[in-house]
Amino acid sequence: HPVTGNDPDDWLALADALYDASIDVSDGGQAIPIIWGVDAVHGHNNVRGATVFPHNIGLGAAGDPDLLERIAQVTAREVLATGVEWTFAPTLAVARNVRWGRTYESYSEDPEIHRELAGEMVRGLQGAAVGEDFFANGTIVATAKHFIGDGGTAAGVDQGDNRACEQDLRDIHGPGYVVAIEAGVQ
Repeated sequence: HPVTGNDPDDWLALADALYDASIDVSDGGQAIPIIWGVDAVHGHNNVRGATVFPHNIGLGAAGDPDLLERIAQVTAREVLATGVEWTFAPTLAVARNVRWGRTYESYSEDPEIHRELAGEMVRGLQGAAVGEDFFANGTIVATAKHFIGDGGTAAGVDQGDNRACEQDLRDIHGPGYVVAIEAGVQ
């Protein structure tokens, strides 16, 4: 059952069909419910009518953590409306080389900006980790991605080697991940 377009109803129909197939035991198989994730790093941009927000580089430059939480809340509701319950966001790569082709996915080259924004994005997507808001209606699963150090690869090669020492991985590339984990990222 392919998605025939980028219409929200097509996405919802596909999500329902995939879920139904994953729990179908009519052939004697085991029911294993799926969870479907999408790359909604600046809104649910694959779907017609969804709100498309600036990429992380623009959001980092805005310097408004509360704005990120509100953006994440809107994104979560729009993703959930298409039957999807998981997003591959936020991207927490600290871009350290302008030749890296994914610099726009980074909030900043400054790890402190990632520290300020990562938790807001996670809370907006999932709700606050402590209390009744955690995975309440209108929230989805967040992902801290990609891998620690991916924004600091040698010569800016995408998916290349990060040759940083342990201290730089911790102090430069790690702060956003630590905050995301503290915020309950799944």
